[in-house]
Amino acid sequence: MIDNRIAKCLLLFSSLFAICCQTAIAEPSKAVVVVRPAAWQPATNHWIQYRQDYRIIEIDSVDNPYDLRQSILVAVRRSKLPVKAVLLCGDVAIADPAARENPGFRVLTPTFHVPTSVKLGAFTTPTLATDLYFGDVDDDEFPELAVGRLPAKNPTELERMLQRSIDYETSQSFGPWRDRIHATAGVGGFGIVADTAIETVTRRLLSEGIPDRFQLQMTYASLTSPYCPDPSKLTSSFINKINEGGLFWVYIGHGDIHRLDDFVVGETALPICDEMGASQFQVPDGAPIAVMLACFTGAFDAKIDCFAELLLARKDGPIAVIAGSRVTMPYGLSQFSTEMMDGCFRDRTETLGEIVLNAKRAIWNQTDVDLTRSAKTKDASGKPLLQKEDGRLREKQQVLIERLAAALSPPGHELSQERKEHVRLMNLLGDPLLQLRQPIEMEIACEAEPIAGTTLVVTGNSPLSGSLQVELVLSRDRLPDGLRPISNYDGSEEQRDRMQENYSRASNLVVTKTEHNIPSGDYRVELEVPPNLRGRCVLRAYVYGESNWASGSRRVKVTRSK
Repeated sequence: MIDNRIAKCLLLFSSLFAICCQTAIAEPSKAVVVVRPAAWQPATNHWIQYRQDYRIIEIDSVDNPYDLRQSILVAVRRSKLPVKAVLLCGDVAIADPAARENPGFRVLTPTFHVPTSVKLGAFTTPTLATDLYFGDVDDDEFPELAVGRLPAKNPTELERMLQRSIDYETSQSFGPWRDRIHATAGVGGFGIVADTAIETVTRRLLSEGIPDRFQLQMTYASLTSPYCPDPSKLTSSFINKINEGGLFWVYIGHGDIHRLDDFVVGETALPICDEMGASQFQVPDGAPIAVMLACFTGAFDAKIDCFAELLLARKDGPIAVIAGSRVTMPYGLSQFSTEMMDGCFRDRTETLGEIVLNAKRAIWNQTDVDLTRSAKTKDASGKPLLQKEDGRLREKQQVLIERLAAALSPPGHELSQERKEHVRLMNLLGDPLLQLRQPIEMEIACEAEPIAGTTLVVTGNSPLSGSLQVELVLSRDRLPDGLRPISNYDGSEEQRDRMQENYSRASNLVVTKTEHNIPSGDYRVELEVPPNLRGRCVLRAYVYGESNWASGSRRVKVTRSK
């Protein structure tokens, strides 16, 4: 009897000890401040339960942004855990006929309006909207905390947005969408020099910063480009591709508060994407993060829904949007987007909020390159201006970018001021804690210079069992054979059909591929190299498993038989 009691006591003690250990392990080591209207608190409950690795500090929103910031600062200083982010829940203003202060509108969660420091052109506004200062804890205008906003108009909408974050992170869909990026570019129209700068930014984005493992889907609103579909089908063409899923959708070009630029064809202005176009986004699996490198598309303080808000209002639209609240500039966008790519792909930063925060901190502190000395690699204090072989642009490329920017700018314009302006301009509309999953890195090996018309043996080691896909693709600066270019657009049906055919083929750079179901461990597959293939290519391998995926790539040069 005594032995049984002792045994039961030991069993109870061990169970309690195990529970205590589990509790200790699950104890959060970081915190996040969540701001929402007081009545909306129940809408955040499920998300808060999901974010158990964070200590959640909840704050009721108030009308005045300075008072709200003070409440956030007090919470940050009192927190025993390091605060990593601030999540602002609620649109800035919603329609309310009974509102007193601003007739017809009521503030839910305010933002800051600060003077515009860079004046470029007639469209420059006297002030800009920014959530930056909610993440500035020491009054130096330099952000220390990641800040994101979910511009919901009611608690039901907020609950839907928060649930989408959970669904995104817990998705067990491991397929090609995780290694796909969509890019859409509008026509510049600033003139030859300005358009060259924008085109340079585009090429930089597409060729330098995105790892080889990604399939890039490109759409360009330019009548002579192979990436331009039938102009009347431009919107539906690129949205249909995006609806297949992808990690990012990047737009580069002009924008307005509630729409993207027009594509002018003859005397007809066709919207690249407006409210009607936004309603076509239906991405149930693999909703992309939208990065709008354009003016006004992120004016979330406007009395109408900005384009970013139209995207987030879609049930199956983009999962988050990074966009500018006022007039943006090619050079500032170039620096910001480059730092974001480095944070995501080179540094493999875990959360979207950290990626945006680190990009802002980097361009705030960045030192202008000395345009008279292309060999300069350090500033006056000895700090490197650019990293070496780590995925960033080499200095000669940076010099080119800054020379173009200087040529476009009026006398007295400071590029450092333009960079800092974009720290304020670019806001994250989305969950700053959103986790971006990265693939497991996988070994892949083959000969560096395979010979056309022969069998290429590919070997490696897969950490997963699943579907192995190995493909040989052209490098991104190349186009597949068989395209029929357009030199002068005449609007004929035959020509428009040809453009649509070119468009459907231009982004498909795969020249040969094979697929096998494999166990984890070493693998060996063979690819037949086409006899007419020459030049720079990329060998890519993916394994899609039940709970994760892996990828690997290497560059090769296909040569002719000796």
